[in-house]
Amino acid sequence: MLVLSVAAIAQGDEPTFPELEKDPAYAELKRKNNELLNQEDSLQNLIDVARDRFRAERDSVMLDRNFMENFSTYIIDLEQRIFELRQERADIITQINIAEQLYILEHMYTVHDNEDDAFSDDVNALETTPTRHRELTKNEIFTELLAEVDYNELLVAQAEDVSMEDIAKEYIETYRKMSSTVASYNAASDEDEADGHYSRYLILRDKADSLNREIDRRWNHVLDTKYFAYGTILEKRLRYDLLDSSSADFSTMLQQCAENDGIYASDALMHYAIGRPTLLGYEMEFASEMELTEALDSLRDVRENLYIPDFHLNPISVERRLFLDYAPITIGRTNFYNVSNPIPELRVFERGTIYRILLGSFRNKQPLTLFKGVQPLYITKEENGFYSYYTGGFETLREAEEAALFLKEKGFKRPEVCRWKDGEMVNLSTKDKDDEGDDEVGVIPAGHRYIVLIECEDISEELNATIKTTASDKRISRMGDKFAVGTFTARSDADLLISAIMENHPEVTVSIKELDL
Repeated sequence: MLVLSVAAIAQGDEPTFPELEKDPAYAELKRKNNELLNQEDSLQNLIDVARDRFRAERDSVMLDRNFMENFSTYIIDLEQRIFELRQERADIITQINIAEQLYILEHMYTVHDNEDDAFSDDVNALETTPTRHRELTKNEIFTELLAEVDYNELLVAQAEDVSMEDIAKEYIETYRKMSSTVASYNAASDEDEADGHYSRYLILRDKADSLNREIDRRWNHVLDTKYFAYGTILEKRLRYDLLDSSSADFSTMLQQCAENDGIYASDALMHYAIGRPTLLGYEMEFASEMELTEALDSLRDVRENLYIPDFHLNPISVERRLFLDYAPITIGRTNFYNVSNPIPELRVFERGTIYRILLGSFRNKQPLTLFKGVQPLYITKEENGFYSYYTGGFETLREAEEAALFLKEKGFKRPEVCRWKDGEMVNLSTKDKDDEGDDEVGVIPAGHRYIVLIECEDISEELNATIKTTASDKRISRMGDKFAVGTFTARSDADLLISAIMENHPEVTVSIKELDL
């Protein structure tokens, strides 16, 4: 039985394994690898076709929400499947490499039956001297001085070491895509578009996390296994000097890693980038001391082309955006809304909290003049068949309560504050104030309230600064040809603002208006 000739090894020819191919387990690994590779190519073709279609549709028609959602989901699903296939292939390729390396070592001296006598003499001569191999872990010293289980573990670690470059590059590529997706998400002005980017970000984040864990697992196994194997051999050869120097280098490497922990996006990638040159230096020194000249030459070639990933990647943090249409109430033309510009439907947001003012609910739609030019207006048809009219959009209850007072001042009989929280609406003006578990009660209770009126053409920056310094939590709104600041619960607070304005802006006329609720 013949497999790999020593001449082939020495010349560096691409090895073939005709006998190993007959092994059912090995053949199944090769078949499965090819099958997964074909599946990956097919999925990539589907992605290319889908993107070509998307570009064509984008240039020819206005894309609707359903098309965008379906396209985004379709692409994300395909990319996730490709990622899963690549992970599965990586495990299979590792098993194939281990099988081939074990096969080479087992048959390193076996030659074809038809080799000539001169070649057989060369092989016999090689059998009397230590084997020299360009790949460090394939040298005979390891099989001689390591237990079989430890040597097999070393072969696994070597295969993982070789795979580290590809997985590190894949992580960086995933990080780059994730960073670009987050930038698109933050720049999106439309909620539907933003949601598509956010969904893609979540997929990429999960992929990056998975790659990060895999880098960490493989690299730690590589370090533990190789340092144990090399250390075992050095102890048996009584080379404590090299053991001590390698231990010092290893400690320095760990210190460098500790100093950078938690700073960048991936600690695992950073550990690999810092640790890889240290491990390579140790392997070169080991090969030199053990007189493995061929392996040392090979390791020098590795050093010349060593890939060190840039681990200085800033952590990516994404704050989920809320596309809530906050809008102050203004008074404009009574014919602002018309047949050409109808009152928009009230939009209910699935996330976040927003307050609006209910102007009234009616059995039939009302003439627009009833709402006295209030903008913005929204309409919705309730389950009972009534039409409800809302205005404004506020971030806080205080802003909404002040807007309700403003509308009452404008003649609306019963403006009601309503709150939407994650899609659920509560009318705070009518809900039971004794409800437990909710600190928010209805609109401002009955009593006296005060508004400071300012007569001027515009609120200058200096006047605005005075108002904010004296009454930082009060809203400034226009009331006809005046500006209103308030409301104030205590008369003394309103008087304090008037005094500050009169002192700093004597050219401005100010007065106080009392509201009796």
